[in-house]
Amino acid sequence: MIRAVLFDLDGTLMDSTDAIIDSWFYTFDFLGVPRPDRQLIINTIGYPLRKQIPMMTNHDVDECIRIYRGHYTEHSAPKTFLLPGAEEALATFADRGLRMGFATSKKREAAEMLLEHLGALHYMDARIGPLEVTNHKPHPEAVLKAMEALDVSPEETVFVGDMHFDVLAGLAAGVTTLAVTTGYETRAQLEALKPHGVYDSLFEVRDHVLGLL
Repeated sequence: MIRAVLFDLDGTLMDSTDAIIDSWFYTFDFLGVPRPDRQLIINTIGYPLRKQIPMMTNHDVDECIRIYRGHYTEHSAPKTFLLPGAEEALATFADRGLRMGFATSKKREAAEMLLEHLGALHYMDARIGPLEVTNHKPHPEAVLKAMEALDVSPEETVFVGDMHFDVLAGLAAGVTTLAVTTGYETRAQLEALKPHGVYDSLFEVRDHVLGLL
């Protein structure tokens, strides 16, 4: 019996692509560092900042993080949106008594700020960001910690993500692992990892989870 649903955030539950790109462009402009190509930034979304930055620049990582986070905290909310089906899925799961949480590479405070802005934070009883774990996805620690916070077992848990490290983390944690194509990797890339399902929207994810109850 499923008792809990966990989510990645960017590309899974919400779309913050423009907010992320704008904050990186601001950071590079502020530092006088050449902007990377927009697509390169998109390709790095989902990685922890300390892994993401070296993919884009050789500039000092700590300085990049400081400037990026300052801008993102102040300017990201108006450019961040729930993905289609997110509101319906969250409300349905809550109505059915399922507990929910997130396991994300986005700093927990930023994730909470955005979810509050989007009217979805109250659904999240487990809130795991990069500073809450020692090992980042694809290691299963974030998923395991979220399950611990909700007091549920792997057999009682679904994890939904949009990238390879989400799928790998979920499978390693032993939970039902679903992938969505609304984020930053293709259906073929996701299917190759053999999750329990690959879907094009959270409406379909909702239906899959309801079928497990």
